[in-house]
Amino acid sequence: MKKRLKMKVTTFRQQTVVSVSEPLRLSCPICERDVEAFTARQAIGILEVSLEALDRLIGAGQVHAMRTITGSLWVCRDSLFENKLISARSG
Repeated sequence: MKKRLKMKVTTFRQQTVVSVSEPLRLSCPICERDVEAFTARQAIGILEVSLEALDRLIGAGQVHAMRTITGSLWVCRDSLFENKLISARSG
């Protein structure tokens, strides 16, 4: 008598969201005002693009970016969501 083996495979996607009580505000040199800023990793997640694509958007001036004294890259929230809206309309 042959035994039958049943196997169930379940996959899932896990996403971790880190909440900060006070958003970081930096002076955007393009907007010329204080704006909420996101890390490059957060910006990539919001726009759903690669790091290379984010670099191209920054280079083209479509997304505003700032470097802190420590060398961290921060992205202007206003330009990020403006770009997200443009992408949604054209896609």
